[in-house]
Amino acid sequence: MAAEWLPKMLQTGAILALDRREAGPPARPAASVRIIKAIGLAQDRAPGLTLTQFLVFMAVAGEEGIRLYELCDRIGESQAVISRTVRALTPAGEPGTLPPAHGLLTLMRDRHDGRGRRAALSPAGRTLLGQIEHAMES
Repeated sequence: MAAEWLPKMLQTGAILALDRREAGPPARPAASVRIIKAIGLAQDRAPGLTLTQFLVFMAVAGEEGIRLYELCDRIGESQAVISRTVRALTPAGEPGTLPPAHGLLTLMRDRHDGRGRRAALSPAGRTLLGQIEHAMES
């Protein structure tokens, strides 16, 4: 992947300037501008996308097949918030999907633990990630 910097920055806490909790070293101004541009592009392509939804989307982009409980730790939100957020990012028509049904993620059962769920990018999510990466390279 071309722009691996964005998921890595989000995972390491460099998004401090945009996060409401303490997360790590402050982001450099240029990095903050790139993150803001990425969020703006994502919101243009998926109207109504919230910051939490964007953070979850990018965390999944950084680690395809991530378990939902790992997203809780990565994003710093409760299991209930992550569950609702992920369900709002899945396509309309999938069981448990919540509005606005952005269609950016898919959910699958964990092969090793039938109770667990894993999230991955949907085809629409891969397209959006590619658009974000392309915009960040230019």
